[in-house]
Amino acid sequence: MSNVLLLIQQFVSVIVSVILAFIPFSGSASLEKEDPDVRLTMAIVSDVHIDDRLPLGKTALKSIYWDMNKFDPDGVAVLGDLTNYGDYATTEKFFKITTETLNDGVQPVIISGNHDIGHAKEADGARLNPEALADFMDLCNEYLGYGIDKPAYTVEVNGYHFICLNDESADNWDHPEYSDESLAFLDSELAAYAVDGMPVFVCMHVPLSDIHGEKYFYEGGGVEEPWNAQIKTTLEKYDNVFCLTGHFHKGLSNDISTPTYVTVNGVHYLNLPSSLMPNWPKDYAINGLGFIMTVTDSAVNFRCRNYYMHNWYSVFDYSEPLV
Repeated sequence: MSNVLLLIQQFVSVIVSVILAFIPFSGSASLEKEDPDVRLTMAIVSDVHIDDRLPLGKTALKSIYWDMNKFDPDGVAVLGDLTNYGDYATTEKFFKITTETLNDGVQPVIISGNHDIGHAKEADGARLNPEALADFMDLCNEYLGYGIDKPAYTVEVNGYHFICLNDESADNWDHPEYSDESLAFLDSELAAYAVDGMPVFVCMHVPLSDIHGEKYFYEGGGVEEPWNAQIKTTLEKYDNVFCLTGHFHKGLSNDISTPTYVTVNGVHYLNLPSSLMPNWPKDYAINGLGFIMTVTDSAVNFRCRNYYMHNWYSVFDYSEPLV
């Protein structure tokens, strides 16, 4: 019975969130944009899960972007699971919506998720992971002008660097794998940019293990070994590193056992809830959630935002001084 109630709660959450996506924006969207100390404004979201066959998810994504546009961000980061099944038509639709809906001049920072790569075998002629990854990179180049030919790349926004790591597994559904070349790229990019007090942002879809408490809600759901330890060790070599992830669908939580934001061995980790698909009923599990991130010379600040309801949730705000 409890499982049935949980499914009902999750279904209602999705329906309510989609309805809210159609409510016109009202009220203030003020931010510290006029503050001369703000060097970067980024809007961040994850797990938008659109499907080209279903209109509501695409409209919900547009609604998220419309709300983000109110803040005139320098960039927008979407941390994977752009689609439900990674079929080419839907993946291209994501990029079309992104480029057509965001304000001119906004720099997208886009990575793929397990639903875009591993789950591509479920649709569109059972494409293998490498084929889906190649299509994703081609679309990044075509629509975003990335000019990439490797699954690890860096996107610069206002002088700040977002290092993106995509899954390179051959046939795994939900657990990413990373080549030695990508891990070396991560190290070299951090060495180049994590200097002089500058923060650097590492974007992954699946979180590292034992960081956000997945053993309490998603046993074994994080990055597997040996990649987990290798990435952790690399991140911990540098100051002011922020690791941004999605995937877990755990909503928001400030509980020490399932933290949304946590610092471990000097590395700052933020795990975003799913914006469209159901979240686990932790402290706060409604859909439409994400963050507006601002960077100053002295701190990185995350403000929790519901992009559907157009309001803030300050209990999940985080501020990290830079060293």
